[in-house]
Amino acid sequence: MSAANNLAKKLVLKRDLSPEGRKTNERGRLGQVRMAISANMTKMVLLNLIMVVACAPLIATYFVMRSQENAAVAGLNFSTGIGVGFGVTDDTLLAIERIYDIRLMGYGLSIFPTCLLVGLFASGLYYCCRNMLWKANVKLIKHFFRGIKRNWYKYMISFAWLGALATGFACSLITVLKETALNGSANAGWWVLMIFIGILALLSALYMMIGQGMYVTYKYKMKEYIVNTCCLTLLLILPTLIITVFFAGIMALSFINFVGIFILVIMVMIGFSAFAMFNLAFSQYATDNFIAYMYEEEQKAIVKEQEKQAKLRNKEKKKQAQKNNYQGKKKKR
Repeated sequence: MSAANNLAKKLVLKRDLSPEGRKTNERGRLGQVRMAISANMTKMVLLNLIMVVACAPLIATYFVMRSQENAAVAGLNFSTGIGVGFGVTDDTLLAIERIYDIRLMGYGLSIFPTCLLVGLFASGLYYCCRNMLWKANVKLIKHFFRGIKRNWYKYMISFAWLGALATGFACSLITVLKETALNGSANAGWWVLMIFIGILALLSALYMMIGQGMYVTYKYKMKEYIVNTCCLTLLLILPTLIITVFFAGIMALSFINFVGIFILVIMVMIGFSAFAMFNLAFSQYATDNFIAYMYEEEQKAIVKEQEKQAKLRNKEKKKQAQKNNYQGKKKKR
């Protein structure tokens, strides 16, 4: 038996939460997303504004850090680097150290709580986007808070893990940059830690590419979500990796000045909602082709077995009736 078959056998099969008659063999998932977005554009923009509010701690920290960085270097002397100010101490290294320390503290304290808040709001966002994708009526506020009520803990667990990884990666990266700027090179331990956390973050991103959508489309125990998501990620490792790298690449482009401004505008307008919609579509592509398909086949097999057993029972009843009829005639003789 192949590895794929072994993984498929580990899947916990259950019907999803979609309305009866939903097409599980949907073709053109991108077209499906485009139609869902165009039909619900106003609602998606409003949902996106809510998600921007969830990023408030990180946004506020960024502006506070900029202010603190300016204050930290005010009054320092940088003139000796250009051959002016003989006998005066050059404070460039001190300024670099202070700036990196401010960033280390700022990002170290703000990323994790921001991820928790985003996770809480994401449970409502994904619930609403799921209904839009299924062409169901969406009452924005009612369904947003219903999604939070039903799914908050699933998303907060995922985003707490993501927040811990993001905090660790950011702090290790800042430390590497700081030591390189001050000493010419960073300690090997920080490089190892940063790479290790980066690998964990990539694996977690692969998991979330399928798991995030599954949280609102299936009702499982948390252990079953994890098992199913891990199995589906391995079964669809190539497309999952390609899509994850694609979205990671878009985020990486945000660090380029002119591109970053454009991406920031898109994120503020509709970025979070659009990503959730595409994420849901890909997750459903994975679950429809494995969990839904195998569940339907299992149900067909159960129905066939029930029909077979019913036929056998009817056959036995006929035999028994014939036997009783024969014995009755025999007694009369």
